[in-house]
Amino acid sequence: MKKKILDIVKDVDYPYTCAIVNNQRMGFLDEVEDSGHVELLSVEKGEGRRTYERTLAFLVSYCIKNVNSGYRVQIKHSYGDALYGEIDGTNDLSVITKIKACLKNLAERNIPIRKHELTKEEAIRKLEREKRFDDIRLLKYLSKDTITLYFIDGYYVYFAGPLLPRTGMLKVFDIVPYTPGFLILLPRRDNVWKVSDITDRHQLFETYQESKRWVERLNVRFVGDLNEAIVNKNISDVIKVQEALHEKKISDIADLIKKRGSRIVLIAGPSSSGKTTFAKRLQVQLRVNGFVPTVISTDDYFVDREKTPLSEDGKPDYDCFDAIDHELLQKQLIDLINGKEVQLPRYNFFTGKSEKGKRIKLSKNGVLVVEGIHGLNPALTEKIKPEDKFRIYVSALTQLNIDSINRIPTRDTRLIRRIVRDRHFRGISAGETIRRWPTVIRGEEKYIFPYQENADIMFNSALVYELAVLRVKAEVALRAIDYKEKEYGEALRLLNFLSHFLPLVTDEIPPTSILREFIGGSSFKY
Repeated sequence: MKKKILDIVKDVDYPYTCAIVNNQRMGFLDEVEDSGHVELLSVEKGEGRRTYERTLAFLVSYCIKNVNSGYRVQIKHSYGDALYGEIDGTNDLSVITKIKACLKNLAERNIPIRKHELTKEEAIRKLEREKRFDDIRLLKYLSKDTITLYFIDGYYVYFAGPLLPRTGMLKVFDIVPYTPGFLILLPRRDNVWKVSDITDRHQLFETYQESKRWVERLNVRFVGDLNEAIVNKNISDVIKVQEALHEKKISDIADLIKKRGSRIVLIAGPSSSGKTTFAKRLQVQLRVNGFVPTVISTDDYFVDREKTPLSEDGKPDYDCFDAIDHELLQKQLIDLINGKEVQLPRYNFFTGKSEKGKRIKLSKNGVLVVEGIHGLNPALTEKIKPEDKFRIYVSALTQLNIDSINRIPTRDTRLIRRIVRDRHFRGISAGETIRRWPTVIRGEEKYIFPYQENADIMFNSALVYELAVLRVKAEVALRAIDYKEKEYGEALRLLNFLSHFLPLVTDEIPPTSILREFIGGSSFKY
């Protein structure tokens, strides 16, 4: 006999939001035949946090409908420990006060959130009554006989993952205006009983707003729009325009570097953001502008392996700042821009030793392109004059969302990119990539994200069509993970996420595309 997880873990409450049962991630409203081992997940991270986010998005959507049935909410993207959204139908942000009061009332009343398993036809009829046409376009192409809808007080919405079972489990949150929209403040990660602070990320926010304009030009805001473009054979134009937008942005960056007269271009960004291909495409545009670019990778400045600092778990921390010989790197950069010849180091990843590399000298029109995770850390180039430096932050800031309130986390896009690349180029299984991912995240949060606002400009490497392509490549790798493995639950979550995308073949993707760095077929050498 099946039991709800909620009946197995009785009296569960905040900060727990969902569970892992037999290596599978499940919501408290899900049912199982055999409970086995149940591990509770908290709001602190991962699926526990995503469940909390989805529930807040659902209730904000419900509250906006109650305030004015003509208004519609769009949850756009994350913003630090917050979600950024906008309201279609009004520019009056005073409505946020009413939404906040509605949310607090729901939390105090502790109303049940229910879920229904419906046939696709039944689900679409209910969503038509709610005028959720973006959901309908999505479900139209979903290859499932039954659809799960969540509802409260007769208000039905589709979600790509579980929600909380009761409104009273929302204990820590706030909602504040943030022009031109609003922020839903989430619990702090280091203290889940306190609401997060708003940290200004002006550069990041402007990059997201630019990406919003891009998807409007492409007329592909949601996954349903992308699927329709594939079915209607309009995807060729979408790919061409998206790649042209990337090329134009890179060209504009090269023009800005020339205008400033910078001698050193510093490129940083998190894992699988496409930094390498971006750097190669930027080199081409710099040559167009009369520069002679020379690329330097900070990876070649790794200290000998036995000198690598250790992390808290006693293992070598290759991401930390002192894992590279930053003093030598800075000295050589200064020597090069002063016209001196230097002998670069070359790191041997097999022996773990630094070796002698090639000798170089910067020409009169030379520019140094330095790529590495610490590129935006001020300590890396503190002795170099500001006017000699141009700093670029590269990340895949996903501009496409599943629908108006189901967002696609940027981190998921990068994880799927990495799974595909690791399997294709490095012989690393999807299970191993997933296993290593938490360590990657810790490194990014410690050594990359704190410095992203130091950038002179940000480049969004996400492609609106890429997940339709990556689905084809990632599914095989993810399905190879055995149900007994700890990573099985994450594999199922990603497979469910990817199932929303119609598969897309790679014929139309140009050989210089950033996506080629992950799927192969690039005209660049790596």
